[in-house]
Amino acid sequence: MATAAQQAGKRATGILVEPDGAALTTIARLIDAGAVAAEVDEVFPLADAAEAHRRGETGRTRGKLVLRVAED
Repeated sequence: MATAAQQAGKRATGILVEPDGAALTTIARLIDAGAVAAEVDEVFPLADAAEAHRRGETGRTRGKLVLRVAED
């Protein structure tokens, strides 16, 4: 990853994240309060998960790709 990024004139670093329920609860509260927002590139129905995956692999998205698993 770092080598490919360097060849493209960019810098990349890897991050290993461990599950942390308390931190996720805090993040959820911040999102609910409007203090944190995620940029969403596109929302796909669950039936189009393969297409969403292909789109994500292009490296050309700006924001998150979301799978809608249930209707509101």
